[in-house]
Amino acid sequence: MALQRIASEDFVFSNEIITNNCWKNSDGTFDDEDSPSFGSDSFTNGNPNASPSNTLTITNYFNGNLGNLQFSVADVNGDNGLGAIQNIVTGCKNTPISWGGSNKTSLTVVSIARGSYKSALLPGSFRLGTLTDDSNMRIPQILNCGRAYNVVTGEELPGGGFTYGIGTGTSGLFLPDVGLILLDSFPGDSDFTLRTEDPTPTTQVFIRARNNEYNYSMNPSFILGSTGDVVYKSFIDNPQTYITTIGLYNDNNVLMAVAKLPKPFNKNFTTELSVKVSLNF
Repeated sequence: MALQRIASEDFVFSNEIITNNCWKNSDGTFDDEDSPSFGSDSFTNGNPNASPSNTLTITNYFNGNLGNLQFSVADVNGDNGLGAIQNIVTGCKNTPISWGGSNKTSLTVVSIARGSYKSALLPGSFRLGTLTDDSNMRIPQILNCGRAYNVVTGEELPGGGFTYGIGTGTSGLFLPDVGLILLDSFPGDSDFTLRTEDPTPTTQVFIRARNNEYNYSMNPSFILGSTGDVVYKSFIDNPQTYITTIGLYNDNNVLMAVAKLPKPFNKNFTTELSVKVSLNF
């Protein structure tokens, strides 16, 4: 049977958000725990004898081993790295970063390892001790680096629970699109939970094989090569084929995608096949 064009109404387009935990186990797989145990290792770069001092200490946090970096923490100021952070956030190294009504001359940068997320961090998933973001309370600011939410103190609930996004006291910025969290200070041994968001364009295609379609195989073994007759006479009025694979072609008859059925589908004049094919890319 010749290829059949899929009707335009059989295409449904959406943008699915896939989330996952930021933190990975020592083997590189995503950790199922909300807040794994982190080990830290610090190093210092720059010239400690310079005047003014340009020494910057960065603390890297690992889960399991030193090859499994999760995030890094550094205190920056006007002599050490503040201009670079201002350039990322505001688009100009001389434009100050502010929260809580004041411009920051020094701040703490929490940088999530790039291998821990694909597109962005998930607003509303951030918790560091009692700190959280306010994405459930208001729309974000839009800065040079993308979305920006305030870091606030969340509400502790009886029994050890926690209310996200309902809090007071701005103490930083949560920048999900560049994987940065800016704080007044880093609470060292606090539990840290964070998830990622990965917007994935999805196309759903509805495929139908009606009762009178695809009942005869195109396999050469189905017919006699010399005469073109069906090999088994019972298949003339009661054919039995099995659909195992669906191929999607473009207008040039080039195969673009293949979908496999979980098991062969017996197709004849008394059955119809309806399949939804999801394309994620």
